Amino acid sequence: MTIRDLRLFTRVSLTTSFLLLVYGYFCRLIGIYFFWESKTVGWTIFMIGLISFLSDWINFRDDLDKKSIGQKIGIGSIVFALVIQIIMAIAIPNSDAFQAAKTYLKNDSTLKEEIGEITGFGLIPIGGLGKTTRGTGEVSGNADLNLILKGDKKFKDVEVFVIKTEDSPDWKVVKVE
Repeated sequence: MTIRDLRLFTRVSLTTSFLLLVYGYFCRLIGIYFFWESKTVGWTIFMIGLISFLSDWINFRDDLDKKSIGQKIGIGSIVFALVIQIIMAIAIPNSDAFQAAKTYLKNDSTLKEEIGEITGFGLIPIGGLGKTTRGTGEVSGNADLNLILKGDKKFKDVEVFVIKTEDSPDWKVVKVE
């Protein structure tokens, strides 16, 4: 299979994802404070392009009467990862842990000195969130959130660790990196 055998969608999505990823890393390196979400968007488009590439590969192998179970497993795995990413992109901003992290970050004097007043957060927060509910209704949990902070001086990627214990009514930030 050559590059000419790939559908236009596959070529465009992989090229676009590459350009977005290069820009995403480059803008952080030299301090361009515009569209930092390009890294997250680039990885998402890359996964979609990879699905398209594997689909093209399946079609190519079908024309040769060869099996393509590995490519089908790859597509299934990527689709599963994308579904989880979408669920987390919806669940995280609506969680109490995210709200506690936002409040903490907006009031953190060290961050205010470094990036200025926080004017916003990235569009797509990523990370992990886990909760446990006891039979008595007590909730405990932890969250590891990766956020883009947009300050009036500059932007910054941060990782925030938040926990909630059964004896505490609120989520608490334990570490910001």
